[in-house]
Amino acid sequence: MRKELTERERDILLKIVELYLKEGEPVGSRTLQKTYSLPFSPATIRNVMADLEDKGFLYQPHTSAGRIPTDKGLKLYINSLFLALGEKDETLVNRLIDFLRNEKAWDWDEILAKVLDFIQLNTGYIGFGANLTENLTVENISLFKVASDKILIVVNFQPDYVLHRVVRVSIPEGELSRISRLLTQKFKGKTLKQVKKELVEEIENLRKEISELTFRISSHILKSLNEVNYLEVQGTSNIVNMVSGDAERLKQVLELLEEKTLFLEVLRKFLNEKRNISVILGSEIEPEPLASISFVLGKFNVGYRSSGVVGVIGPKRMNYSEVIPLIENVTRALSLILNK
Repeated sequence: MRKELTERERDILLKIVELYLKEGEPVGSRTLQKTYSLPFSPATIRNVMADLEDKGFLYQPHTSAGRIPTDKGLKLYINSLFLALGEKDETLVNRLIDFLRNEKAWDWDEILAKVLDFIQLNTGYIGFGANLTENLTVENISLFKVASDKILIVVNFQPDYVLHRVVRVSIPEGELSRISRLLTQKFKGKTLKQVKKELVEEIENLRKEISELTFRISSHILKSLNEVNYLEVQGTSNIVNMVSGDAERLKQVLELLEEKTLFLEVLRKFLNEKRNISVILGSEIEPEPLASISFVLGKFNVGYRSSGVVGVIGPKRMNYSEVIPLIENVTRALSLILNK
């Protein structure tokens, strides 16, 4: 059986996609030949283009125009970039770590917000992140004094997940272990959803009856738990640059991005994949208005499990060769920070 693409077809296709992503115009055979100094005549290149069009990798918007990659052709180009992944950019990793330290971001919500700022600054696109974990049950809850007026709350879950938060509250040294035992007895073996429900009820119904200390600790634990399966999207104003000249489509895309149920479903699906970096074209998602944008996704880890996703939402015609390695190294830095 003949391979879907010959080596020559693949080489020409990748160069067409690369040039199209750079210039945004249909690529003609003569332009391609001159740009890359190809050892083929324009006529030979046109024949290869015609074959690629027949196979669904290119299309011709007008009879006299050059070719544009289809989503199938674009996906093949993107998959070729994944072969180069794995090269660590220590400069970028260290730059992000220093950025977070300088911004004094210690808690997850602060870290995520600053990471998304970093992504926006380096791409000009929309940054997003989600701390996604499923089927967690509480193993224990511990309190540790880290300063005279600060404690560290640590919630250990099974399987292999830890939440931690430093809060400003004064607790006598002898009370820390007692409160830790009480909290562990109360919530051990319960799911994340059950614990959140009980804490909400306790805070809402018993605020006048429970001590101020217990109330404050419970409130901080609830805030930490709410960060799990929490989605943050920053820089939606950048969508204007991605869907220019079409006000109705712009409105539809913004509405879909605000519908976080759909968005979280996309992220959960990616979290279950084996690869740590992926690109999902808008056309691969059901709503048609998303066809003009792309999602570049990367997983970060806490412990030994994939715990969340960060990435960018940008135009389908973005510089994937720069954005994909950037997201890969951002997730590497985020994993290092969250495991310290």
